[in-house]
Amino acid sequence: MSATIVVPLIPKSGFTVRRSGETWELVNSRHYGRGVVLHSWSREDHSEAFEHCYRLNGRNVEELFSAFR
Repeated sequence: MSATIVVPLIPKSGFTVRRSGETWELVNSRHYGRGVVLHSWSREDHSEAFEHCYRLNGRNVEELFSAFR
């Protein structure tokens, strides 16, 4: 069993992205529970996963980019 890492770049109250082994998983544990994966991306597609998550949380993708500057 691989360890799951929750990445704290996304608001806790909505959708979150976590890394599980070689994939990134989109979850919303508040509404669906921790075990329900709504979408997954390969490890290389991490930027697409975070951008998608930010949009679902009603946030601007530029906020994500500014966090890394």
